[in-house]
Amino acid sequence: MNQTAKETKSEAPLNTPPEPSAAPSDDFNKASETQRHSAPTPKSKASRHRLFLILFFLLLATWLGLGYLRYNQQFISTEDAFINGNQTQIGPEVSGLLQTTPWQNNKDVKKGDVLFTLDPTPYQLAVDAAKAGLSAAKREQQTADAAIITAQAELLRQEAAAQQARDHLYRLTNIKNKQFVSEQALSDAQSALAVAKAAVEQARAQLDQTKASAGASGSENDRIKAAKAQLSQAEYNLSQTVVRAPMSGRLANYSIEPGQPVSAHQTVCSIVATTGLWVDANVKETELGEIRVGQPAQIESDIYPGHVFKGHVLSIAAGAGNAFSLLPPQNATGNWVKVTQRVPVRIVLDDTDTQHHLPIGTSTTTRIELTKNPESFVQSLLGVIGLSGLVTPSKANPH
Repeated sequence: MNQTAKETKSEAPLNTPPEPSAAPSDDFNKASETQRHSAPTPKSKASRHRLFLILFFLLLATWLGLGYLRYNQQFISTEDAFINGNQTQIGPEVSGLLQTTPWQNNKDVKKGDVLFTLDPTPYQLAVDAAKAGLSAAKREQQTADAAIITAQAELLRQEAAAQQARDHLYRLTNIKNKQFVSEQALSDAQSALAVAKAAVEQARAQLDQTKASAGASGSENDRIKAAKAQLSQAEYNLSQTVVRAPMSGRLANYSIEPGQPVSAHQTVCSIVATTGLWVDANVKETELGEIRVGQPAQIESDIYPGHVFKGHVLSIAAGAGNAFSLLPPQNATGNWVKVTQRVPVRIVLDDTDTQHHLPIGTSTTTRIELTKNPESFVQSLLGVIGLSGLVTPSKANPH
């Protein structure tokens, strides 16, 4: 029994681990856990990078947005703007067959260039006939002048005969010795005087009628005037067989061929001006109060991105675009909805740039300057942080 107890006591210390060896193991575990918590993991590094990028892009977007707002406050901008210019419809003043068509479509012409010609034969014949008519009118006038001279001579002859009859009657009535004058002779003398007076009146009436038929003398004669007018009309019609360009510009719809018949005032082509262009910019009515005539403007055509054309406000339309339509809106109904209207503003291009052709009807982005010497977009960006003076206007806007 005692021996068994001794064996149990002797075996117990062998199964229990020694206490001094447990202390180093706990210290190692604690150090490992502390090192694990203090060292950054790859996942935490990526999160910090994403957060930094998000903050950076938020700041950048805020800066760009504030700069864009600062830039836009200097302008009234619209993309509802189109190039426009003078255009002329070309057609002959007279009818005829086309004889020559020396041009092609979309070619530049100058004022006075011959666009096309018509067959002049019938109009040359009309000129010849009018000249003959003028010569006939002049001969008629000469005949009428001769008739007037004849009527005047006849009047003078009748007046002389009447004067002779008057003198004869006077002598008969003043003879003192009445025995030498019979009543019959005195009666005959009185009758002769009356006939002579009647002949004078008839000759005078004939002269007046001849003058009235002859009309005015010389170039003031009505027949001569009419003949000259007819000749001038014939010569004008002949000159209209040669059609010239009334203005400089570019041909459009020029599709005519020799031998083609055309009628008077029939449009056969058009000329569109390449200079003196303007922009019709449709501006919102809410922005119209800030626009004044003469304000400078910047026009950027969709054809030449980045190239800025200079201009100024010429006029503001008297009404919105729909006010002049064939069917203006009727807003007296109960289902009316308020819609912001647009008013056309005409902006004239100041510079004539022959290197940049601007077809009419093409779209533009138009900015009307509200401030003098507006900042560029770069200056506006720098102005947000108070550094707009670092960039001069000439460097900011090279155009």
